[in-house]
Amino acid sequence: MIKFKLQILLTCMLMLAFKSNAQDPQFTQFYANPIYLNPAYTGVTYEHRFIGNYRNQWLGIAKAYQTYSASYDYNLADMNSGIGFQLWRDVAGSSKLTTTNIGASYSYHIKLTKFQELRGGIQFNYVTKTIDQSKLVFNDQLAPGGGAVSSDVTNINPRIGFVNINSGILLNSTEYWVGIAGHNLNAPNTSLTEGSVRLPMKISVHGGYRFVKEKKGGKLLKYVAPALNYRHQQKYDQLDIGVYYVHFPLNLGIWYRGLPLKHYKPSYPNRDAITFLVGADLKNYDMRFAYSYDLTLQRLIGSSTGSHEISVIYEIASRKKKTRKVLISCPKF
Repeated sequence: MIKFKLQILLTCMLMLAFKSNAQDPQFTQFYANPIYLNPAYTGVTYEHRFIGNYRNQWLGIAKAYQTYSASYDYNLADMNSGIGFQLWRDVAGSSKLTTTNIGASYSYHIKLTKFQELRGGIQFNYVTKTIDQSKLVFNDQLAPGGGAVSSDVTNINPRIGFVNINSGILLNSTEYWVGIAGHNLNAPNTSLTEGSVRLPMKISVHGGYRFVKEKKGGKLLKYVAPALNYRHQQKYDQLDIGVYYVHFPLNLGIWYRGLPLKHYKPSYPNRDAITFLVGADLKNYDMRFAYSYDLTLQRLIGSSTGSHEISVIYEIASRKKKTRKVLISCPKF
């Protein structure tokens, strides 16, 4: 009975999204999905970088939210540039509301000092949204004696497509980083029903500082890095604030997501989750991986069992490229 009620609630949330401004998927390990966070991160690697991300949100609720992402970027060091490509897919609810995004990004950086640079990036995406109308459940079908197909079904377009544009800048150094990104700059129409519903612009401000405790040559063996990521979209915002502890090859992190001092309307919570992260560097394989768990702080926790996320990063470069000075200050996950 509880799961049935939660599925009905989720269906209602999805239907509300058709008639209101949709929100973008989010990743807990946002630094492990740098192109999605900020196009200015495109090419912040020695040469080639491949990344895979998977997020299962509210595992305890059948067919809630699952998000997949794969990206590749390359450092064009001789041109002070980076290029990248990304594919992500988000599946929500029993009706399989599916968003698929294919994008290409470009970045350019200017060296300010030996240990400081300014980066700018832009990303162009083509997005499709699809839905399985046969899986939708409406209020009039839940009423006693109900069962007829709702008239709302006739107003739903099962597939739409649109172009979306993102951009960002990043001040990067060996100790600190500060970035700002704007998503949905062209405010595309994302409505699955008649009329126009524009996807609101999302602003992300992210940054942090790395306190190095131990290093050997140019390699960091131990450091602590407090960091944050603030997002604002339409009239709602969210803050992730936490700290990473790296003792090579181990990475640990703890995060809090929410704005407890800000009060929204009763139906919108101002605290979301506490996140625990563990990751490792496999130096011999040029690979890093991490797992994070979001402990939900809302009343939904009893049924959701939290959210799970996995990231895998594979970087390859020639010996010559690895000796170049590349400013990679942000945390790895």
